[in-house]
Amino acid sequence: MIKRTGEVTLAIIGLILSVLMQAVIATIGLLMVHGSKGKEGLATYYNNYYQTFTDWEVPKADIPDPDRVFDLVHTLSWTALSGGVITLIIGVIGIFYIINNKNFILAGYLFLAAGIVSLLSTALIGFIPALLFVIAAILCFVRKPKSTFSGF
Repeated sequence: MIKRTGEVTLAIIGLILSVLMQAVIATIGLLMVHGSKGKEGLATYYNNYYQTFTDWEVPKADIPDPDRVFDLVHTLSWTALSGGVITLIIGVIGIFYIINNKNFILAGYLFLAAGIVSLLSTALIGFIPALLFVIAAILCFVRKPKSTFSGF
């Protein structure tokens, strides 16, 4: 039996960072969507949007449509929220397999999947937690328990 403290530690740190990052992205996006509901909130959003681009001296023809930006933020926040739930489930299952010395290869694939979901659901912002998951997966694949040779 081989100790898997490194894999468990990397997976737990990656899981905590990933879920926190996805929760922050989802919260900011959903608060923005909720705050702009109604006529006053939407008017404030449009005024601040155009005022910001005017302050940056961006030509009016180059300013993106504010409704498309708003929809993008809304989609990104729901993607981050659902990705956080998926990452949490996959990561916890992978950690469970490591702690119980069940199937290290399956745990490696689960960590790899959790890293990919974390990376994609945060629009490539969460590369550090994804990197921690990938390193834990590589350790699961590479480290093998010592086999006992019984001889002839």
